[in-house]
Amino acid sequence: MIRLKRMNGVALKVADLERSREWYGRHFGFEYKCDAEGCIIMAVGDIEIVLSPHDNPDAPLADPCQVRCIHTLAFEIPETEFYRLHQEFEKEDDDIIDFDQDEFQSIITSDPDGYCVELYYNKQPNNPMQATPNGGPDA
Repeated sequence: MIRLKRMNGVALKVADLERSREWYGRHFGFEYKCDAEGCIIMAVGDIEIVLSPHDNPDAPLADPCQVRCIHTLAFEIPETEFYRLHQEFEKEDDDIIDFDQDEFQSIITSDPDGYCVELYYNKQPNNPMQATPNGGPDA
């Protein structure tokens, strides 16, 4: 078994590079880091995302229900930040999904390209099996 230390980054195909750059910067503090082969790399702390222009800006993105692809990003946040999430996103997303489980509480909103962005806090932060909402033994 390979022991992972952290996730370095996720690459997302986006329809409008500037719109996505602004959205991730405004909501999460991602800042431009560098260009890389037609993409941009943004980072906040040790978390990186790579935004790549969609090959055809007029084509719809892959339907995550029909195509095996990344369609959800999950970010752990402090519990103190959790309670203002509806206020942060309700002007842009009228279909926010709420989850309240024994191990975690989260909301899921959508980015400008329709990717699901889950924001959660861990109710049992000292339980190493609950590093992510879906990371426990029952996942």
